[in-house]
Amino acid sequence: MQKTQIEQLSFRELRALQLLLEERNLTRASERLGLSQSATSRLLGHLRSVFQDPLFVRTPNGLLPTPRAED
Repeated sequence: MQKTQIEQLSFRELRALQLLLEERNLTRASERLGLSQSATSRLLGHLRSVFQDPLFVRTPNGLLPTPRAED
């Protein structure tokens, strides 16, 4: 991952990542962000592109962060 890509992340994208790590649930993270689920999903898609990693894997118990997401 290039440093310039990280520098281009907005506060909202970084906040979304933080809340997804805390909640491990897209719906609850969306509510806390004040965004729709689809908007949060788009933010996650952009984060995945920037970090070149899926960041989260769906499980029956919610979203499981990848090692990259936890770093």
